[in-house]
Amino acid sequence: MNVDFVLAVSFGIGIAGLMGLVRVSGSGALVSRLTPIPLSIRPVRRKSLLGSGKSLVKNLRLLNSQKLERVLFELPEIIELITVCLRAGDGIYRSFARVIPRCEGQLAREISKSLKAVDLGAAFGVEIRQVAEVLPHPQVSEFVNKVSLALERGTPLAQMLSEQGLSVREEIKNRLLEQAGKNETRMLIPLVFLILPVTVLFAIYPSLELLNFGFI
Repeated sequence: MNVDFVLAVSFGIGIAGLMGLVRVSGSGALVSRLTPIPLSIRPVRRKSLLGSGKSLVKNLRLLNSQKLERVLFELPEIIELITVCLRAGDGIYRSFARVIPRCEGQLAREISKSLKAVDLGAAFGVEIRQVAEVLPHPQVSEFVNKVSLALERGTPLAQMLSEQGLSVREEIKNRLLEQAGKNETRMLIPLVFLILPVTVLFAIYPSLELLNFGFI
């Protein structure tokens, strides 16, 4: 048998085997891509996505509530300053334009956006309503409604804002009292479980030492 013939046959068999391996591996990769994910894995991924979504919503709600809480504490000062300007003889827009640039906080920033829009030609009554939509707090909505009512019907605004300022301060007082009550309850935890046991231990320890040494 010729040596060249044997080498040619061996080379052909090797090439055929290599092509077969490539075809099998390719079909296996395709099958692995088309094979559905086991049902035991899917609920884990869904639960993880659901948990991350719930945590995101919870964080957003917390941030929104904190922002509205800050707005509530900013509102009385703005109301009082605008009331002073109104009673001094300024108009509604002039009072806002005089007070808001000198104030800081989330509420002042939102109202300043409305004032800038008015400078560009927008209606102040329409723009001030946007503040209540951006900051959906009941006191802010009441403040915006009173300003809009005064612009549309010409009702005296100073007295209404003065009464709302008292109402807002009363609400802030109630919030602070409620928060103080919660903090007082939280302070009982270290008092009962840490400070009181240590105090009792310091009171009893000398007597126990005396009993151990047989002095009593």
